[in-house]
Amino acid sequence: MNKKLVTKESILISLAVLLIAGIAIMSLMGLQDKNKNDEIIKIKQLISDAENMEASVCILPEAYTTSPDIDVPSDVADAMYKRVVAEAEKYYSAKSGILADRIQVLQMAVKAEIESKDYRDKNHFVKKINFISVDVSGDTATVIADVTKQSTTLGLVPEGIDMSKYKTSDKKEEMKPEMKAKLQEDIKNAPKKLVTFTPGGTMRFYYNLAKEDGVWKITSRKGDYLPGQGP
Repeated sequence: MNKKLVTKESILISLAVLLIAGIAIMSLMGLQDKNKNDEIIKIKQLISDAENMEASVCILPEAYTTSPDIDVPSDVADAMYKRVVAEAEKYYSAKSGILADRIQVLQMAVKAEIESKDYRDKNHFVKKINFISVDVSGDTATVIADVTKQSTTLGLVPEGIDMSKYKTSDKKEEMKPEMKAKLQEDIKNAPKKLVTFTPGGTMRFYYNLAKEDGVWKITSRKGDYLPGQGP
């Protein structure tokens, strides 16, 4: 009887141990899933914030976006260049080289906005981000996302230019050099009207990310417009 009792008690103890271990494993797995989901949320927010920054950081102050031919003072230009650096540092890794690259690209875009006398962006914004995949592995992650952006651009367009006057009937040459020169001169001297354009499109981006001092940073960002989705 005692032997049977011990055996039964041993079985009960073993079952209890297995049950406790199972609960512990399930709790650990649940905690890991929660932590992973929390990291995915942080990564999505980072990508969203970075793309919104990319869209808006080159837009000049409102006083200079009502027409492309408004001159931008040097102090405003300097503030824009500094703003690019401060904003890019929030999202891009300095360790991978992408930070320096994005600063250069965005500052060139600001310079183009300032120097252009024909076209200037009034606004540029993210309409939608569709996250296709977010894969997290420890302190690194990869993301694929479709980013749809829209902008409002003001352009000073020459009026009264009849392109047919500058073309030739020669099939080997659409326009002779002297006619190209005349067209350029006529465009320069023609009256211009202010026209609003609303270009937009969807790009598919591929991102790599890494944690630096506990904070996610983008280490690479490559993308191209989806077929038929360019501006």
